[in-house]
Amino acid sequence: RPSHPGQRRCKLSMTEHNERLLLEMEMNPALLQGSHREQWEAISDLDSFFKRVYNYFDERGLRCILAGRLISLGMLAFTIALSAYLAEAVNWDGLVNECVDESTCAGVKLLRDDSFRSPSPFLVLFLLVFSVYWLWMLLHFFWDLRALLEIRSFYRHKLNIDDSELLVVSWDTVVQRVVELQATARLCIVKDQLTAHDIANRILRKENFMVALVNQKLLPIEPLPGLRLSVMTKTLEWALEVCLLDAMFDGSGFRIRPSFTQDVRGLQRRLFACGALTLLLSPFIAAFMLLFFFLKHAEEFHRRPAASAFSRDYSLHARWCMREFNELPHLFEARVLASAADASAYVRQFPTPLLTLVARFVTFIVGSLAAVLIG
Repeated sequence: RPSHPGQRRCKLSMTEHNERLLLEMEMNPALLQGSHREQWEAISDLDSFFKRVYNYFDERGLRCILAGRLISLGMLAFTIALSAYLAEAVNWDGLVNECVDESTCAGVKLLRDDSFRSPSPFLVLFLLVFSVYWLWMLLHFFWDLRALLEIRSFYRHKLNIDDSELLVVSWDTVVQRVVELQATARLCIVKDQLTAHDIANRILRKENFMVALVNQKLLPIEPLPGLRLSVMTKTLEWALEVCLLDAMFDGSGFRIRPSFTQDVRGLQRRLFACGALTLLLSPFIAAFMLLFFFLKHAEEFHRRPAASAFSRDYSLHARWCMREFNELPHLFEARVLASAADASAYVRQFPTPLLTLVARFVTFIVGSLAAVLIG
């Protein structure tokens, strides 16, 4: 005898309820134990999350992060404004050609009367490029505020670490508390336990690939074959990160796209576009970096020319060669700083007279300009 339609609907709803309950038990084993001790707070992108956790620790809390970024915005704005002022407002023609002695210099105007009335096209493009960059940095500053507040809440309420404690707390302590948190609030659903190695591997996933590429000598950083001269710069490092590492992973951030190893045309297009963009912007970047370098080290050139910015330091290529897998930046910088004195003593055993003379000449010229402007 067929059952009543209402009974069939009741049985169907009971079946759906049981299936849903079994699914919840499968996702949360605490339900099987009759306890609600565990709280599932799984994070979809652990790589990005642990990077933000580490950056928050490395920059020592919200106040230091905000202050550092506001100071960077102020320094960039000041450099842009000073560049425009020096290029258009200062009467360079009178100072160079008419200023011969003290009497003639007294009659030369320091500022031009027609300043900024007809600026050069280079200056207009310079101001346009770096004004857009400054606005992008400002938008990025406000865009990151929410994520920073979330990380501060994570430190304060989950790890029980306040911003003031970050000045003295070590990274090992932070990792230990994250590992303990995994046992109660499941951050990762793939593994039951997290280790310091797992966290470091997720933070430095892309950096590990860069270390491997440099160690295996797979990067074209020598301009001519056989010439032992590395041209690895911050610009090239940025280009490799954008064209290679960012395009290597899928939307999850930790899985390599299956088509990446076979999409040679796509890699060529990205490298060509990045090279063309760098070539177009290189005059403006060179002018900006020259002025910024001079402003940053002018006082140092004036007071201590021997210990100026031309003193020896590890090149960017040498830093990547020395970098270990899963070595966090603050640990690497501490190791580099500890080895600097011994490395300089070793290099002094193999003098290069020609390079020393050129460095002295450049230091003398730049120090003289700094002494004139500052004095």
